[in-house]
Amino acid sequence: GSTPDKPIDVCVEVRHGDVALVPYGYHGPCVAAPGYDMYYLNVMAGPSEDLVWLAPDDPTHHWIRESWQGQEPDPRLPMAR
Repeated sequence: GSTPDKPIDVCVEVRHGDVALVPYGYHGPCVAAPGYDMYYLNVMAGPSEDLVWLAPDDPTHHWIRESWQGQEPDPRLPMAR
């Protein structure tokens, strides 16, 4: 998150095709107005031996991830094979 030596003060309006970058710290919350879609992409970068994903699921909400099994990807997502 924000620290005295690395402050984060980002509030941006993005439009179709725009990208907003927050280079460090906690990235959220994000919202989309009713009737609009939002695609949120997390990217981890750095030397592979140092990569550790430290964002665990809250056990109270683990059922949400379990509900994804067997679902087809949303056709609006820009996925490639």
